[in-house]
Amino acid sequence: MTVWLRVMGQIAVTVIRRLAHGRAALLVLLVAAPGCAASKAGPKLDRSRLELAFSEDFKQPPRFYDPVKAPDARWKTNFWFSIQGTADPGGWEARTLRPNKELQYYGDPLHGMNPFQWRRGALDIVADRSPYRGDPITNNLPYLSGLLTTERSFSQRYGYFEARITMPVGKGLWPAFWLLPTPDVKGGWAQPKGQQEIDIFENIGQPDELWLTLHHDVGGKKVGDGEKITGIAVGRPHTYGLLLTKSEIIWYVDDREVRRRANTDFHEPAYMLINLAVGGAWPGNPDASTTFPARMSVNWVRAYRLKR
Repeated sequence: MTVWLRVMGQIAVTVIRRLAHGRAALLVLLVAAPGCAASKAGPKLDRSRLELAFSEDFKQPPRFYDPVKAPDARWKTNFWFSIQGTADPGGWEARTLRPNKELQYYGDPLHGMNPFQWRRGALDIVADRSPYRGDPITNNLPYLSGLLTTERSFSQRYGYFEARITMPVGKGLWPAFWLLPTPDVKGGWAQPKGQQEIDIFENIGQPDELWLTLHHDVGGKKVGDGEKITGIAVGRPHTYGLLLTKSEIIWYVDDREVRRRANTDFHEPAYMLINLAVGGAWPGNPDASTTFPARMSVNWVRAYRLKR
C-alpha cells in the first residue's frame, strides 16, 4: 500500500513511511509503467504444480487473533509495526497507515469495534463513517474499516497466493491484497528483514483498473515497480493470484497471467494482507459521490506450495 502521484503518463512517487515499529522513516520511490489492457492476458496458470498449504473458505465464522483472548486464531487485524495494544494511546498507529494520510481505523472485533460481516462462504470488510470517532483510541479517525493478515498464522517463502474478491468502487476507496516478509521478533518488537513488498493488487476506487506493484529494497530504501492494468470489472468477483518463485514473480487474474517480473530480492517467507483503506494522498478522500457503507467481499483465501 503506497502513495502515488501521476507524472507525464507515468507514476513517480516519493513518500516517507514509518514501518519498523512505526519509528523508522523509509524513503519510498516508485515508478510505474503505462497501463495495459487485461484483454492481453497471457498464459493460463498451471495448477498441476501447486499443493494446497493454506485455505480459508469462510464457511465458518473467522477467528480473530488476540494475544490473550485468542492467541491461536488465524486472522490478525492490525499491522505488525508500531504498538500492538488496542487500548494503548499509541496503538492506533498499527491500525492505519499514517504516512499515507489514510482516514480509516482498522477495527478490532475482540475489543468492540467490528468492521467485518460474515455470511456463509464470504467475509465482508465494511468501511463506514466511524461511530467511534470520538474515542481517543481511534485518534479520531473518521472511518472504521478492516484489515486481515496471516502474520501470526501462516507464511511461506515461495508458492502461489490467491483470493477471490469483489471490491467496492468510489472516490477515496483503496482495497488491496498484498504480501510482506515475515519479521523477526526481538524483545517483543518486530524487526523488518528488508523493505520488500508485493502488491497482488491495489485499486483506488476505479471500476475497471488494478495496480500491480513489486517493491525492492535498494540500500535500505523501498523502490517500487508498478503497472496499471485495465479492463477488469472489480465490482464483480475475480480470483487474484501471484506466483512467487526463486527467479520470477507472476501476477494472475482468473488464472490468466497479467504481469511478470524477475525476482531479484524477495526471498523471505511472506504473509498475506487484505484490507480496505479509506482516503489518502493517492486515491484522495471520499466525497459526496462515495457510497457508504462500502463492502469488500472475500469469498476465500488460499496459498499453495510448489511441487518439486
